[in-house]
This record gives sequence, C-alpha cells and structure tokens, in this order.
Amino acid sequence: MRTGRTVAVLLSVAILLVSFGERGAKAQAFQAEVGGGWAIPSSDVDMQGTSENGREGTTPVDPGSGAHVYGAIGLAWTLSDNFDLGVRLRGQHSEMTGRFSSLDFSNELSGRLRSLTLEGQLVLTSVGRINPYFLVGLGVIRTTMDGVLVTISQNGQEDQEIQFSEVNVTDAGGDVGFGARTRLVGGLQLTAEMRATGSLPGAKDNAVTVFPFSLGLKYTFGAE
Repeated sequence: MRTGRTVAVLLSVAILLVSFGERGAKAQAFQAEVGGGWAIPSSDVDMQGTSENGREGTTPVDPGSGAHVYGAIGLAWTLSDNFDLGVRLRGQHSEMTGRFSSLDFSNELSGRLRSLTLEGQLVLTSVGRINPYFLVGLGVIRTTMDGVLVTISQNGQEDQEIQFSEVNVTDAGGDVGFGARTRLVGGLQLTAEMRATGSLPGAKDNAVTVFPFSLGLKYTFGAE
C-alpha cells in the first residue's frame, strides 16, 4: 500500500527529529487533545456469506464514511524560534456505515476503524498566529465490519436468508498527514488537520485505510 510505504519512510524522519529534539530542546510541556470530524474509507471489505442451504460466497462491501473521534496525550519541545516538536500517544475511532457494492440489499452495515499510534509532529512556529504542522505515526490498526442477516425475496419462491459473518482485522499500521493550530486563550489551542490512517506495506486482507478530516482542542500545561 502506497500510504503504508510513505508512513514507514516518514517515521524514520520523525525518529531523527525526536533524537534532535531531546538534545536541543529549550523547554518541555505536557499536552492533551480531543477532537472529531468525518472519516472517508478508501477500499472495500470482502464479507463471507452463508445461505440457509449451506452455500458460501463472498461479496464486496463499501464501508462508507462516518463520524470520527480521537484523543491524544504527549509532550512538546521548543526546538528553536522556528520549530516545535511534539511526541504523543493517540487513539482514534472512525465509524463506517456500509452498503453492499454489488448486491441490492436494503440492510445497513455498521463497522469501525480503531487505531493506537505513537505520533510525532513538527510544527512551524514562525509564521504568525496560525502554525502549520506535519505528522507521522506508527502503531496498531483494527478494522471491524459487523455481521448481518439479509433476506432475498424471489418471485414465486420462498424467501431465502443469508448470514454474512463479522470481519475483524488487526494489523500493524500508521498515519501521515498535516494540519494547523492557532492559540485561542492561555494554553488552549484550536487544531484542524487531515490525515491518512492505514496499514503498513504487506497489509492483511480487508485492512481499510481511512482519511479523517478533524477539528480539535489542545491544551498545553506548562511552557512551550
């Protein structure tokens, strides 16, 4: 996956930045952030179905976009007059409201993508009130699509039920993206960002990549 290769390369850059930050940082502060928005999946999920007579088959499901929430805690360092460095632990939950891609079933499908990543942020602080930043992270991604029972109506024949099994995929993954922050009052900041969250190269089957668009509130305790 192209996104996964990008994350792997950029994570190496982040590690170097963290090492530099530990040697040259001027100040350290604790930060906490919460936020949410909307996430758009980029790939289908294949669901396994079993009919009443025992016949099995696979059909693709469009996961569908949905609400997105996240929370993060970590540390920040002032590297210079131009840059800040942040390292944090971030959890993400993205809802997916899916539909069958090739079959005309009215059933609504529900699923979710969850991630837990260690993330680095490099912030440009010398451009005024709005500070852009670049981010990259590495961690664990879990994709879930709930099982569902569907009914097929056939003219002149008895209705038939098909049970589609739940899909659960846990894989190594990460995220990469960019955003901006601006100070509201005191240590409170407003953040806006877009990112890609997905598996690393060699992803498992049915591992989904999502593109969350988010707004958040970050609070900094102590000096930046």
